[in-house]
Amino acid sequence: MGTGGARRGVGTPGVGTPGGVGTVTRLAPPRPGRPRRLGAPPVPREPGRRPAGRAEERAGRAEPPRRMPFFLLLCGLLGGALVCALVISTTLAEGAFEITRLQQANDALARQRQMLQQEVAQARSAQVIEQRALRLGMRPAGELRFLDLKTGAVRTDAGSGAVAAINVPGYTP
Repeated sequence: MGTGGARRGVGTPGVGTPGGVGTVTRLAPPRPGRPRRLGAPPVPREPGRRPAGRAEERAGRAEPPRRMPFFLLLCGLLGGALVCALVISTTLAEGAFEITRLQQANDALARQRQMLQQEVAQARSAQVIEQRALRLGMRPAGELRFLDLKTGAVRTDAGSGAVAAINVPGYTP
């Protein structure tokens, strides 16, 4: 064969090719859309002529290339999705902080309510009521005295049977 691993054919003049042809062929790259069969010989191209590419194919058409607007659309959509995700994440984080703050306030109010209930329970005890009454100047009565409004007489319950005769609402001996 020839030198440098070049294939024989028509095209560029070569050195030391057998058969007197003396040229080396450049192979055209395979065209997209036309798969080359494994056993098929390569398609030679003419020297000085570029293979027909997409630019030459489009030159015959009046349609401009549509890749850039599509790429910008994709970038815009991805950017918009990223901004939306950021806004949603920020809103959720803000909501979580608000929930935490409200839960802490609720716990503090529950503790305060429990303390107030304990104070009320202590204030209802008989000992606390008696101490407050003494501070206000009230004294315990040794014997009960009753005023008869018809006669104006004061009666007591000491040893007489008057307790049974006098019916005072709320008094139980």
